[in-house]
Amino acid sequence: MKFLSIFAGRKRLQRTAPDAEASEAGPQDGALRAAELLGVPQAHLTPQVRAAFNALMGEVDALRLEVDQFQLLLADAEASADYDPLVPVYNRRAFMRGASQVVAMVRRHEVEASLIYFDLNGFKDINDLHGHAAGDAVLRAVGETLIRQTRETDLVGRIGGDEFAVVLTHLNAAAASAKAETLAAAVCTDRVLHNGVPLVVNAAFGVSHFNAVDSAEQLLAAADEAMYADKALYRRARA
Repeated sequence: MKFLSIFAGRKRLQRTAPDAEASEAGPQDGALRAAELLGVPQAHLTPQVRAAFNALMGEVDALRLEVDQFQLLLADAEASADYDPLVPVYNRRAFMRGASQVVAMVRRHEVEASLIYFDLNGFKDINDLHGHAAGDAVLRAVGETLIRQTRETDLVGRIGGDEFAVVLTHLNAAAASAKAETLAAAVCTDRVLHNGVPLVVNAAFGVSHFNAVDSAEQLLAAADEAMYADKALYRRARA
């Protein structure tokens, strides 16, 4: 379910000629196929008719190849639409869709899951002092850290700006809280070199445990509220 595996197993176009079978069998097979499809007796296949049918089937095969290529491009576009344009994680829309699916799973199968909301402390200072390119490098590094530190069954998304969210499945509330602390520590210790300058941020976080009542939006809001409480502690500690 992660960005890095989006291209794994993606079907690639196999056909390198308009129709491999037709090219192997010879040009007359195109006329025979067309005649069979249109109900034209073989006795009526004069050289002129054969030539016309072969040209027709060549155009059909070319159109089929174009359709295959279009479907491949469409699949790529649909997959890309689910991912953040900067960070290798889900965008907010795709993340919330996945979180809603986990909510349904929790209600149906009583699976345990939790949502963690992260906000980067000190990110504005990096943008102000080192420029937005440095900030972008930090965001990418945070996304990559969260991907590395979570499982394929988990969800990682960028909710907006310097805010990220993770859905952990098959963990109880205590284990999810411990994992949130581990992820925050990993973000804090991950140094990003930008133009030779090491950049470091840390993350405030909040956790909400899935239940059979709340929607994905309510769970995100609850984790967001808990995150702001954690952020307030960070600000008081710096004051």
